[in-house]
Amino acid sequence: MDGLHAQAVREQRRLGVRVPGGGRTAPAKGRGKGDLPFGLSPREHEIALLVAEGCSNQQIAERLFLSVRTVETHLSRVFAKIGVPSRVGVATAMNRPG
Repeated sequence: MDGLHAQAVREQRRLGVRVPGGGRTAPAKGRGKGDLPFGLSPREHEIALLVAEGCSNQQIAERLFLSVRTVETHLSRVFAKIGVPSRVGVATAMNRPG
């Protein structure tokens, strides 16, 4: 982990922030887009899971140390890749088995 990432991980743990992936703050190395549903990137997948949990763009930005605008950009790509027009569609798609 680089210095800033390690610092962010420590801060998240100190604050008790939950992150997708069982406590990991970054996808496992070597995990590619082909391993994730709908061809999502690891970050898009992470954001889609948080949307499915009911998080707002502001909450996602705070959890992932991103700007709200960056979350919005990722989310627009998620909508396009999943083929849905809304957060409800993302939540439905992410909660489907298999």
